[in-house]
Amino acid sequence: MLANTKPNMRILHPLPRVNEIHTDVDSNPKAYYFEQALNGVFTRQAILCSLLGIK
Repeated sequence: MLANTKPNMRILHPLPRVNEIHTDVDSNPKAYYFEQALNGVFTRQAILCSLLGIK
C-alpha cells in the first residue's frame, strides 16, 4: 500500500494505536509516529519548564 507513495511522505499517529495501523508498518522509513510521540514528550517538558521558570 505504501509502495507508490512519495518518498517524503510521513505516517503520523498520536498513539496508542488500537488496530488502526498494522505493526508491519513500524519498519517502514515513512512511519514517523514514534518520533512524533517522542517530540511530544520534549514539547511537554519544555512547556512545564517554561511554566515553572526552569532554564
